[in-house]
Amino acid sequence: MQMTTWTSLVEYVRSNYKISDEKDDRVKLIFEVGDMRTQVVFLWRQVLGEGTEEWLQIESPVGKVDSLNLRAVLEEVGGKVCGGGAIIDGHLFIRQSMPLADLDINEFERPLSLITSTADRLERQFVGGDEF
Repeated sequence: MQMTTWTSLVEYVRSNYKISDEKDDRVKLIFEVGDMRTQVVFLWRQVLGEGTEEWLQIESPVGKVDSLNLRAVLEEVGGKVCGGGAIIDGHLFIRQSMPLADLDINEFERPLSLITSTADRLERQFVGGDEF
């Protein structure tokens, strides 16, 4: 199955996941990750090339930057195949982006799983609690 537009991706997500919140260019999901923990994941529509390219950005928060050993966290992220770190509004997020044109289901599902599990593992390891 291919999802070639933001609209087709959101339709797929609606039919396969429980959406916590939805806006025109963002979908918020909350996953139960075990041990009474949850992980927030955002799906963002990004538009490049003066409106000619739609991209999907998957991101999940780890914690407040001021409370993290940022160097240690980023060294840990450096060993991951999927996901990079970004600071947004004082919080560290793990994110991955991909073009929506010809996006196959496995090219969405696997990064979604990896971003979710990586962010949760980093939150456990470096925050110690479950903020997100």
